[in-house]
Amino acid sequence: MDAFSDSGELYTIRNQFYTNQHNKVRGYSLDQFSSENQLKVLEYQIRSSIALEQDASKLIDEGKVKFADNEQLFQLLSAWNDLKSFGTDDSTYFDDIKKAEFELQAVLTSIYLVRQEKDIDQAINLLVEYIDSKGNFDELEPYLVLIQLYLSKGNFTSANKIFNDFQKFPDHTRDSIIYQVLESWIYSLKGETDNINNSYYFYDELLSTDFDDDNQGHFKILNVLFVLTLKLKHYPEAKELIQSINALNLKTPNGDFIANQITLDYLDNDGANVDKLLEELKTVEPEHQLIVDLNEKNDAFDEIVGKYKVSA
Repeated sequence: MDAFSDSGELYTIRNQFYTNQHNKVRGYSLDQFSSENQLKVLEYQIRSSIALEQDASKLIDEGKVKFADNEQLFQLLSAWNDLKSFGTDDSTYFDDIKKAEFELQAVLTSIYLVRQEKDIDQAINLLVEYIDSKGNFDELEPYLVLIQLYLSKGNFTSANKIFNDFQKFPDHTRDSIIYQVLESWIYSLKGETDNINNSYYFYDELLSTDFDDDNQGHFKILNVLFVLTLKLKHYPEAKELIQSINALNLKTPNGDFIANQITLDYLDNDGANVDKLLEELKTVEPEHQLIVDLNEKNDAFDEIVGKYKVSA
């Protein structure tokens, strides 16, 4: 039986991992799982610890002993932990990766290229090369990251092509939480009320899960719903979602959430609070895409004004 199927023992923990319920993932004991699945569980737990900004060194060291034949995996996770915990990877692990050899290496290296090197194109090339060389229908996370990168560049055509290719995959792949997340992204960007509603219902259903111990995951679901209510022009509901998000009392402000509030303020409040929100966004994330776009437009306007003054 497939361990990831809805009756398999990895089904729940994988869903929790990919919906950012990281404290729940950390709460399992390896002894709750059969020996052949314990390595995957530990991988999820290490990645969840890092996502929660916790040092995963102890878990990694335990894994090296318990799963001694998986040196490559723990070398990767150790480099990722160092990078996320200490802001540096003294081993230059990710810089040395020119071609990914296994799924998680492709995923984490591509994320490194985007976040540390600001090189989305190289990250896309690495993922495309890996997917083309492996062609493994059971390895879906590289597709998840690749579609996200295409969408970040506004390349909906390439993202949609990959999504359509999933129709050629075995049926069980479309039961995966990863496929369902991809589907929700594509539907939301296709526009039209029915598509956006389909995405909304997917995330609203996820919200029915108990997120009490996972504010990070709770926030991400609420923030997606906030964006979708904006697309649907349901502004009263959007304001209620702002209140729900603020009630989480997150320690670290989120740039995307502030940017979404700016959008709502333009749409439903004539931009009365935009200046205040922009200052907040500049403090939290000075290189946010909204700030970059506004600066570019201001520079273009100044250039036009300068040319006008010269000609006058």
